[in-house]
Amino acid sequence: MAGASLANALGSRGIPTLLIERLDRERHGARGDLLHPPTLRILDSWGVLDALRADGAVALRELVVSARDRGIVARYPTPVRDQTPAGRTIAVPHERIEAVLSACAERRPSVTVERAVVTGLLREGGRVVGVRVREGGNARELRARVVIGCDGTRSSVRRELGIAEEEHEYATDFLYLEAEGEVAPPAAVHWHLDREGIVCVFARPRGESRAFLTVRRGMRTSFGPDPALRDHVVGRFPDLARLRIAKARARLYRVVRLLAERFWVPGCALAGDAAHTTNPAGATGMSLAITGAARLAELLVPALDRDDAAVDEALAAYEAERRPAAVRALEAAHAQAMRIYESDLFRDADAFARAVDPAAAWTAGGAGWGEDPAALAAPTPTT
Repeated sequence: MAGASLANALGSRGIPTLLIERLDRERHGARGDLLHPPTLRILDSWGVLDALRADGAVALRELVVSARDRGIVARYPTPVRDQTPAGRTIAVPHERIEAVLSACAERRPSVTVERAVVTGLLREGGRVVGVRVREGGNARELRARVVIGCDGTRSSVRRELGIAEEEHEYATDFLYLEAEGEVAPPAAVHWHLDREGIVCVFARPRGESRAFLTVRRGMRTSFGPDPALRDHVVGRFPDLARLRIAKARARLYRVVRLLAERFWVPGCALAGDAAHTTNPAGATGMSLAITGAARLAELLVPALDRDDAAVDEALAAYEAERRPAAVRALEAAHAQAMRIYESDLFRDADAFARAVDPAAAWTAGGAGWGEDPAALAAPTPTT
């Protein structure tokens, strides 16, 4: 996500950029699907938003809470920033967001995409000056003015740079289910509560939906062969019987939060999950990666026409701005996770509904759902 975003941010400014992708793109069955208005404005400035909408993005209109014994407890309209295509939160499958971002980047004349595996970094005089890659049986060295590691929570770039990270696990994991069938109400994020816990269902394009179950770590249930998983969900919430759920389309997401000790060294920086991984309770992980990539490009581009010292000043400025923004976002998502997923709040449907009110303190600075204040560290996008 961060790598494809950075390729668009740099490519839209005509900067020669090489995006190195793994040989086979991962299918992120356990990653976020939501993009909020501040992030959509940035994607719109790159010409990506229209492509996402053409790919079938769903504009979300409601947040809903139901209790097994009471039915719908609360319905909240999703916040609307304005009446433009970027004004309302959208849902798009994570792998489609990555695919559309990459396709848009590849169409830019200054961007090249290669399918290869990065096997190491090139250094000279304490500075990163490129990467080693392998494609099949062929190994090569590629030199660059600056290298950005966008290789995820288990970043090999971060590890090779010797940058420590602070990582915290949670007691609750998420079991994500991709399902056929629409949610009710439509175009909604819908939490279903019972005495066992939470099943959250939200809309996806083309008549599909996605759900996740909260699962206590150390008590993972295999559910056995199909249709045991569907029977478990429908047994708890008969209203979900319309969804066609298969175990083969389920993925367990091990929830962690991670913060790198630093975001740069001379000639190299970290972006996205390589720098910061947030609990999904805040619904801001992708937005944090995309806005961070946008800001890194904004700072870096003027420095590329100057010397290496100017490049490093830009990378230092990126860390000085984005690391505190990431800290605030991670802390806010952690606080929301402790409220709604790491507690027994689900036993009190009214209290749970108050906690997921989009006007409540979901994100940093007490901002509501979808406001994504970390994006405010990024410049106002221009066309």
